Amino acid sequence: MWKHGKESDDTQQIIEIPVSSIRPGRFQPRFAIKDEDLDELVASIQQVGLLQPVLVRPQGLIYELIAGERRLRACARAGIEQIPAVVRKLSDAEAAEAALIENLQRRSLHFFEEAEAYAKLIRDYDLTQNQVAQRVGLGQSTIANKLRLLGLEEDVRKRIYENGMTERHARALLEVKEHQLRLEALDEASGQEMSVKEWERFLRREKARIISREINMSRKRMKPLIKDLRLFLNSLERGVETLRAAGMEVQFQQQRDGNRLRVEIEVDANAVNK
Repeated sequence: MWKHGKESDDTQQIIEIPVSSIRPGRFQPRFAIKDEDLDELVASIQQVGLLQPVLVRPQGLIYELIAGERRLRACARAGIEQIPAVVRKLSDAEAAEAALIENLQRRSLHFFEEAEAYAKLIRDYDLTQNQVAQRVGLGQSTIANKLRLLGLEEDVRKRIYENGMTERHARALLEVKEHQLRLEALDEASGQEMSVKEWERFLRREKARIISREINMSRKRMKPLIKDLRLFLNSLERGVETLRAAGMEVQFQQQRDGNRLRVEIEVDANAVNK
């Protein structure tokens, strides 16, 4: 079992601390833990104990969790009262970065959790995409692509998560610009295990259907416009007749060129000046 360790420096040590003395962290990138995953970890801890300590920072008489929320929950569920923990004295920025990097190294974050964590680092600690990329050992383009996923609305992201869809599924949905249409597409796909290629084909069909629907609606809207145009032309013709009745020389011509209509009215300027 873990024993109290000597401090390797002024910022870190490994000790056993009561589970009840650890409060949830403010910088946890994880937003969901599946019960089945937690049950597996509980069973493992009950058999062989916790093999990797959690990461905390001191906060007065208690500790704030930085990384290891899943391990902490599993220990609490298994009835373990003491838990091994790495204790570090960290600033808020360092704590947020450590929480993200530890979870990334364990590859245990959902891609939306990753995206939100990157966005938080950029927003709250004034880092650039390139600086975040350097800290987590990824390319800047990878960070940019993750952040693009946050262009999907929160309820859309929730549906994608609940449907167990991949990052490539989510990225394909970015091509559908309207919020409601994204939800409709996810409703259609619910319960179906579509590959990414099948999902992309489905979205293309949906976009084609939407475009066709918009064209039909546009045509319907054009009908009253055409009716209004005829009324306008009739008004012009009546105006021309009024001028002619007053003795003016007026030429009125209409020319059609495909979908374009050209109207010309010529009035004798000398007659107007008299």
